[in-house]
Amino acid sequence: MRSTALKRGLAALAVAVTVAGTPAVSFAACATPKENAALEARVLLSELMVAALSCNQRPSYNAVVARYQGEMAGTGKALKGYFARVHGARSSQELNGFVTRMANEASQRSLAEFAEFCSAAEDKFTALMDERQLHSFESFASLQPGASNHGIEACQYTASNTVPNSGGRTR
Repeated sequence: MRSTALKRGLAALAVAVTVAGTPAVSFAACATPKENAALEARVLLSELMVAALSCNQRPSYNAVVARYQGEMAGTGKALKGYFARVHGARSSQELNGFVTRMANEASQRSLAEFAEFCSAAEDKFTALMDERQLHSFESFASLQPGASNHGIEACQYTASNTVPNSGGRTR
């Protein structure tokens, strides 16, 4: 109980504090590095899922999911953790809305630039399955254009505070 009261107090303090004239963002509003990696992985997974359906690349999608299933389980836990921390009792609904939004955005990109979308997805499937390249799904996702298009700011850690990442600037 004391821990809960302390967390609430710290959250209230984080919201109330201002840094350099800009309101500080509550730690709960931004994503930690692990959570941000999970968000970026979800962006990529949504894109690959749309490619599986729209570009008839189901076998490639299934192979990627099978290869990275252990890592994806951990990524899923981090994603659920973020939504639970930020949205509490509404976390399931908010997570479902987020996943749906990522899929819809990927679908819109596939419709707008079908050939380019499918070609890029095929290249991603190939790279993810290349035995000569050692990478995790999350690290691969972080290198993709649009990886941060999930709409949630990454926390920027400094010695004195935590603020959203503003294009690499530290506040």
